[in-house]
Amino acid sequence: MTTHRIMAVCAAVAIAAVAMFGCKDTAPSGPTAGLGSLKATQFVSVGNSITAGYQSNGWFESGQKYSFPNLMSQQLNMSGASLSFVQPLWSDPGTPISGTTIPSRYLILSMAGPIIGPDVHAMAGSPENLSYAAPYNNLAIPGALLYDFMNATDQNTCASAVFAQVPNPLFSTTLRGLGTQFQQMRALHPTLVTFWLGNNDVLGYATSGGATTSTPTLLFSGLYSVAMDSLRAAVGSSATIVVANIPDVTSIPFFTTIPSQGLVLTSTQAAQLNAATSNAFGFVAGVNGFLAYTGVGTTGSVKKLTASDYVLLTCPQDSLAKAGWGSLKPIPGQYVLDADEVTFARSQVAAYNATISALAASHNAILVDINSLLAQINTTGYTPPGSSLKLTSAYVSGGVFSLDGVHPTPKGQGVIANAFLTAINGKTGSSIPYIDIDGLPGIPAPLSKYTIGGKNVPYFPPDAFSNAQMLLW
Repeated sequence: MTTHRIMAVCAAVAIAAVAMFGCKDTAPSGPTAGLGSLKATQFVSVGNSITAGYQSNGWFESGQKYSFPNLMSQQLNMSGASLSFVQPLWSDPGTPISGTTIPSRYLILSMAGPIIGPDVHAMAGSPENLSYAAPYNNLAIPGALLYDFMNATDQNTCASAVFAQVPNPLFSTTLRGLGTQFQQMRALHPTLVTFWLGNNDVLGYATSGGATTSTPTLLFSGLYSVAMDSLRAAVGSSATIVVANIPDVTSIPFFTTIPSQGLVLTSTQAAQLNAATSNAFGFVAGVNGFLAYTGVGTTGSVKKLTASDYVLLTCPQDSLAKAGWGSLKPIPGQYVLDADEVTFARSQVAAYNATISALAASHNAILVDINSLLAQINTTGYTPPGSSLKLTSAYVSGGVFSLDGVHPTPKGQGVIANAFLTAINGKTGSSIPYIDIDGLPGIPAPLSKYTIGGKNVPYFPPDAFSNAQMLLW
């Protein structure tokens, strides 16, 4: 029996497309725009890759202009502010894969499949405004951890370099020898600051299938306390600080696209697998969980995956489809976040968010509940005010997440910007108009030639996920 063919079947190629641009030119109607008690003479954003406008595994100017703080600055100016919001721009097609000149950005390389990954024949872009004299208003750095806010000054002093010996060059190109994120924020004397760090402190653990560590909760609490004390002292009591909490990592398509119960068997195939595994897993005709290792790589015990386990988007689809992975060849542990690891990650997020909530309150900061927003998008979907769109967390076609399954599309960035604006309006008496999500660009929504457990999945070349930067918020 050739069991390696039972996980996936070829289907006719189908391409579903979402509109590249919405049809509206104006934001949804509302009260007359105004700032209320909000002072917005200088706006600074601190964060990681989401705040930076990173999407589809790359950082590039045509995507950066849709970063949620840049979108917010436009709405603030519509309300009476006169902001200049400067970002550390990278010319298209954007940042390179580490050690190469190949752009890291994912594209739909072929509609025959479709095949998604970097264009190995293209030349990466370069930083465009390194000589800008002042600190950037958008101080977000892809890959940043909470530790980096007060400590990192370049690629050799960031957390990944200090603790994992992996320098991140984007720290050097963004900070440019002008100090840490905190020091540069302080130098700009902002009256409005958004602060969203902490995602990567648990996401790295989850995207590695539990192979790496997360920031311990007590350390996270200490780092966040120092950050809030320093931030409030730097900007003064009259400035507005807006912080966001941490989403459940399993609410994004990086974890939900490949079904953990994607092994569909005939009665004959089930009987053959039961015989080959001494009836250890109880295979049945119909839908079954894949087999996977519980340890790192091919170590630990083997378990049959349930709905509480997650197969990562990094799992090679060719191996599932053609090489017998998930049945007689259990999936290596780095491609699975099992139920115990999910429980641990969620406990970390809950502890982080309790810290963020308490410190936001004690430092008179506005809290944006991104955790609840992404949970809604993942479970019931979300229709933006004034829109007929229903956005979900489905890979690409849901409209919120880009081709890497982690970072938002421009529409997703708009949803986040509106969440920040809603919180600001509610606390400051301002009436900043919301962003028209229909007017933001989308991307083509491919359906794959591969179906796993009846669910279409994208096809990525075997080396598509070699760039670890895509695994960071």
